[in-house]
Amino acid sequence: MKRILPLLLLFICLSGFTQTIDLTKYDDFLKRHVSAKGVVNFDKVLKNIEELNSITQNFSKISPNKGWSKSEYKTFWINFYNANIIKLLAENYPIKSINYIVDAFKIDVVDYDGGKISLDFIQHELLRPLGDPRVNFALYATTISSPMLSRTAYKPETVEQELEAATINFINDPTKNKIDMNASKISKIFEWYKDDFGSEEAIKHFINKYSGSGKVNQTTNLFYMEYDWNLHRK
Repeated sequence: MKRILPLLLLFICLSGFTQTIDLTKYDDFLKRHVSAKGVVNFDKVLKNIEELNSITQNFSKISPNKGWSKSEYKTFWINFYNANIIKLLAENYPIKSINYIVDAFKIDVVDYDGGKISLDFIQHELLRPLGDPRVNFALYATTISSPMLSRTAYKPETVEQELEAATINFINDPTKNKIDMNASKISKIFEWYKDDFGSEEAIKHFINKYSGSGKVNQTTNLFYMEYDWNLHRK
């Protein structure tokens, strides 16, 4: 028995994220409430708000630890952020924009580890310091100009591919970015989080890496598009 117990504890530790949180319910919730175009059906969410509350409560009981991989850490916080912003808007629905909620991103409304944290804290203090600018295109803001919400939960084993896909989709969406060699109009996200990308030259390199057709060069002028804060409905 003395030899079996340490082996059991080792197995539990090595199981890590998969033993910590089950993404099945959240994944199923997204598939039933988010369209192929990334639009949340908030009327339907309200009918199933207790289900969403249960999902966010399960997230809030988890505390990432040093044993987690970077992929597990990113996955947890991206999913936690997106689930909670859906919950926040649903609790205040119907509204035309999340901006109708005063300091929506700054107020401590997210239950976590026995206390409260804000959406901004998750994004700016936990995710952005990881040094992966792609996470900015995985976080949903409920707005027309925000990155599209994935219909599936981000998963540790596929998060790198999922972040690549989210970035490609965002860069090549002409409503978010208009890439042209002479002059390009790009999302405000590149301006707001410019430190994540580096210099303007680095931003151009990033755009070229993910843009399918339009490209930029050293002489291309970059302009920032107006950000549409209206609720994403179409």
